Amino acid sequence: MRQLELLDLIVEPDEYKVYRIVNSAAAGSDRQQLDLPKLSFELLIYLMEHAEKVCTVEQISAAVWKNTVVSSETITQRITLLRKALDDDPKQPKYIESVRGRGYRLLAKPIDKSVVKPTRFSSSTPVVVAVLLLMGLALVLYWVAGKDTVVSETSAINPGNHASNPVELLIERGNYYFNTGQGDNTNRSIELFNEALKLEPHNQAALIGLSIALSKSVCRYNQPADRAMEAKQYAMQALALEGSSSDKSKAQAALAYAWDCLGNLDQALDAYRVSIQLDPKNYASMGSAAHLLEVKGQLIQAYDLTLKAKQLLPNNHMADLQLSRIFELLNFTSKAQLSYQQLFVLYPDNVFINAAYPRFLYFQGRFTAAKKEIEKVLKRDIKRDEVFVYYAELVWLLEGKEKSLPWFNTAAEVSSGNTYPNTLVQIVNNQLTAQEAIKRLNAIEATVASGDSWPINYVEAALIALWAVKDEQAALSYLQKAVHLGYLNSEYLAISPLFAALKQRPEFYQLIDNINQRREKMHQEFLATYPPPET
Repeated sequence: MRQLELLDLIVEPDEYKVYRIVNSAAAGSDRQQLDLPKLSFELLIYLMEHAEKVCTVEQISAAVWKNTVVSSETITQRITLLRKALDDDPKQPKYIESVRGRGYRLLAKPIDKSVVKPTRFSSSTPVVVAVLLLMGLALVLYWVAGKDTVVSETSAINPGNHASNPVELLIERGNYYFNTGQGDNTNRSIELFNEALKLEPHNQAALIGLSIALSKSVCRYNQPADRAMEAKQYAMQALALEGSSSDKSKAQAALAYAWDCLGNLDQALDAYRVSIQLDPKNYASMGSAAHLLEVKGQLIQAYDLTLKAKQLLPNNHMADLQLSRIFELLNFTSKAQLSYQQLFVLYPDNVFINAAYPRFLYFQGRFTAAKKEIEKVLKRDIKRDEVFVYYAELVWLLEGKEKSLPWFNTAAEVSSGNTYPNTLVQIVNNQLTAQEAIKRLNAIEATVASGDSWPINYVEAALIALWAVKDEQAALSYLQKAVHLGYLNSEYLAISPLFAALKQRPEFYQLIDNINQRREKMHQEFLATYPPPET
């Protein structure tokens, strides 16, 4: 059986086991098995294969996650979990070192104990020992060479592993910082792509990279919308250049992302569709388009496109998450729950999955179970505004409104640029005057008229009208507009304490019934085209 020794650890690659030697002086050594999930184990093995070399995020993603596209934030969180399992202090690392701006490095070389057995030889046989060491090294190198090291596409830019000139190096570093999943590093990537364009103004990869980084700074890190307008211009410049269909597809995807961050679902969806036409294997654009179709309430089309994306990349947990949401809205509740639950266990570091499963439980009226799962999410240190909003509502329902207020405040704090959680804080604390509320409602209408067609805009407007203007009829009218744009969360409307004041009005229940009828119609359309999902 193969054994690798790493300092005080014994690793058995074939058995997926790791032990710590706790008493090396004892006969045979006392060993304590460490609990490592499969993904953490594979990450450790990869680092061992490349011991004392810096492994970039891109290389780790390609080797460990293989064909699944993951963010650098996911990799960073997995490194954190591995360190915790190994009891490795990141400030004074014994095993894994973070190399700022580059990646991660295993500090010690493993020894293949299944080949090297020094206890059989005395110090008088150095030649034999040296030969066996060389044989062991040869076997390790052979084993490493047999691993799948194909680099997968992790963004709209394929990072160059061997930059041959200053422009390529700047693009490579820009892509690295973009993929770290951090706001400051996104700004660093923007600077690097800009530097590349100073040297080569018409470099298509740099234009695409800069466009995506600017959009990400708006969508993910709440920077001013002007950046998304810039992103749109850079994407259009990239589209105007000659290039392969694949390059054009990436440029179209960058344009779509800019439109998405500007809130214009229709323009974004059109651009994603063109991206797919240019490269029918662009599963990332398929997944993004499917998500927008789901937001617009077009569930059958969303399902069809998600299936195609998953056929191109079977091991795609984001596609699985999208399918779970579609099953939920199509009333395949048992299948949705099973899928959400499996994803919640398998991907504890994914922010979207961490929000989705408790949300599902909440919408099903399982308040205690939902609260318990969100508390697991909080222990995972996931900071996403919707998690805190749903937790605030659950605390309100289970313990009273006063105890929920700090959680609404936290939701606003983690997403200061998002108007929705900030609006919630203002209305539940009675901080929004009727005059200010009317101005806010006019601004929302103007936003929608400019092309920002996300249904959540009108849900926010409904809450402002209900809480600050005290106009129930206006609130119902705004909810009707949200439904017209594709809003389908009837369970939430019926359960949320934020809409309690409308529960005395028959029109409110008629609106919920209309949503349910629409979902049931799509449920029947689904069954006429596809077999029912297995549970």
